Amino acid sequence: MEVTLSIIVPIYNAGKYLDDCIKSILAQTFTDFELILVDDGSTDNSGAICDAFAKRDSRVRVIHKKNNGVVRARKDGVLAAKGKYIGYVDGDDWIEKDMYERLVRYMEMYDCDLVMCDIIHEDTARFLETGGTTDNIEDGYYDETKMKEKVFPTMVYSGRFYEFGIYPVVWNKLYKREKLIKHQCAVDNRITIGDDTACVFPYLLDSKSMYFIKGVPLYHYRHPENSMTAAYDRIYFDRIKVLYNFFRTTALAKSEYGSQLNYYYAYTIKTCISNELNPTNEQSFSEKLRHIKEICAFVRSEGFLNNLDIKENQHRVYFNLIQKNKPLLLVTCFGITKTIQRFFRRR
Repeated sequence: MEVTLSIIVPIYNAGKYLDDCIKSILAQTFTDFELILVDDGSTDNSGAICDAFAKRDSRVRVIHKKNNGVVRARKDGVLAAKGKYIGYVDGDDWIEKDMYERLVRYMEMYDCDLVMCDIIHEDTARFLETGGTTDNIEDGYYDETKMKEKVFPTMVYSGRFYEFGIYPVVWNKLYKREKLIKHQCAVDNRITIGDDTACVFPYLLDSKSMYFIKGVPLYHYRHPENSMTAAYDRIYFDRIKVLYNFFRTTALAKSEYGSQLNYYYAYTIKTCISNELNPTNEQSFSEKLRHIKEICAFVRSEGFLNNLDIKENQHRVYFNLIQKNKPLLLVTCFGITKTIQRFFRRR
């Protein structure tokens, strides 16, 4: 039997926070929904928590599966969903009780392809620079004309380095199921970095309208403790190349807005170099430098740094050094920047 809304929660070892997450969903003032909990092979008590809630509330369905990553878990949830609309919540986050009442209201009122709200970042120590969007996107309804004029030209790159026009996370948004199936299922299962981005921007480009509830943060985001940014990841660059190769084939890359992706690629490359210089990387300096040279060679061969208009001096210096094949100077600049950042944090 179809319901208005399906809420999908992909879960992997989220037992510490999962109870709060599920309770916040079941307490929604909008009640015509099903909750699909996708237990992606958790090794903690997450699966048991899911089953306990399913026994107490008939709206809860649980999918237990072998661990295959968040992209596959989201696909399984979407394909199992019966709702007209779909929303995502991560297992370590929680939401305000009227979040979906508000999102569904605007979706129904304007027959939008997408509705989104602002976010509260709970971990201020790892605060993300952008909230729901940047200031160039105002609250309210965007029809097809306004999408082309106000949203698409800056959705990936707002004009400041690594600041999006539309925050590319799946979980502060409401989608139409039939459209989401197409774009979620197109995401490469191997993507483990940028998995949200790989779904959100293609879906957005395929949308004719949206509504933004600005200044009303309804979603509480908690930065995961096991984030891949916390420690050195020896295959990080390989992960980024999977994401890059995926985006190169998308309609977005081939569209008039595709050049924005070059700024996104530039940021991911910067994170690759930061990963090699992570203090937990125990390889020798010469080995680190060799990996950085490989990253720089890839960038130059692909050419996505060519003609980028990066206004911030710090970032412009980094990318100029990559273009000029100066990896040792690049490492020196990264070290100086980190030292300055640590100094100001202590003050």
